[in-house]
Amino acid sequence: MKMTRGLWMAGCLMAASAAYATDAEDAPAVAQFPWYGSLKKSEVNVRSGPGNQYPILWIYQRAGYPVEVLARYDNYYKIKDVEGEEGWTYIGMVSRRVTGLVGGKVPVNLTRHATADSTIVARLAPGVVVEMDECEDVAGLGTLCKVEVPGAKGWVNKRSLDMVK
Repeated sequence: MKMTRGLWMAGCLMAASAAYATDAEDAPAVAQFPWYGSLKKSEVNVRSGPGNQYPILWIYQRAGYPVEVLARYDNYYKIKDVEGEEGWTYIGMVSRRVTGLVGGKVPVNLTRHATADSTIVARLAPGVVVEMDECEDVAGLGTLCKVEVPGAKGWVNKRSLDMVK
């Protein structure tokens, strides 16, 4: 009986280790702050401090919303959003995937290439979450960022995006 129980416990520990390793993929390799990421879930509580005992300040209702991760305490990250608001959220709610929001009040063009004469592949409405890739300075056009949205990828002017600064 002891041998079976020992094997069962070892199996549980290996399963727990595997689950932890999966979660660790979203964590930075070295705890250097700040770093940029986004919210994993469509409902994320933000608290006044790092723990469930602290009151909820607000609830994000947008998966992919961009955040800057400022610090970690125990199992909580201190985050800042595109509006400059700060609070604490459980580490499992934050991804390393860097995103931005289409800003302004009018749709922006998503072009196939980072050139002045490139084809428009989509028009992105204000508030659309885009997954960020690289940004580069293009003569005469300013800084363009390669982004992806469901069903399309291309380039937008960085000035059109709200990102955590």
